[in-house]
Amino acid sequence: MEKRVVFENKTITYTLALKKVKNINMRIKPDGKVYVSANRWASEKVINEFVLSKAKYILKAQEMYANREKKQYFSEDEIKIFILSFCEKAYPYFAGKCIKYPEIKFRKMTSRWGSCNPSKRILTFNTNLMYAPPECVEYVVWHEFTHFVQANHSKDFYTELEKVCPDWKLCKKKLKKVSN
Repeated sequence: MEKRVVFENKTITYTLALKKVKNINMRIKPDGKVYVSANRWASEKVINEFVLSKAKYILKAQEMYANREKKQYFSEDEIKIFILSFCEKAYPYFAGKCIKYPEIKFRKMTSRWGSCNPSKRILTFNTNLMYAPPECVEYVVWHEFTHFVQANHSKDFYTELEKVCPDWKLCKKKLKKVSN
């Protein structure tokens, strides 16, 4: 349900979800929308006081997101072609490890750049990678392919990833600055 509070003549609108949680939690999405979850027994007054206690932070985050320039490197069709061509380029390394070429899918994702389903041999890539620099897109492809060798994010996974993408840490850092 949508709620509003006023802080220094500015209205803050937030979406409230009543859940089975201990604490009041808040998230601000890259589109500037505020989401609050609270226990169903928390009073509206307590929830509003919580939001008001975070008002300066909320307004600053919303301003930052509003001013963030969203640079687009690819169109949606171009990013699919780029990813597919890079999958073809990356695959020979994994073919040497007896891994069959996977099915490649694309969709919009809200919290991931890609996913790997090793048992079904499916890689899925976020079409929002069109906002990421090419080297970061390549990193995501390497990352997801590496899950065929190591299905988790263990030390062995990162050791394997480092072999094919030595600058993965830098790319991961760059991706955090790209709005998903």
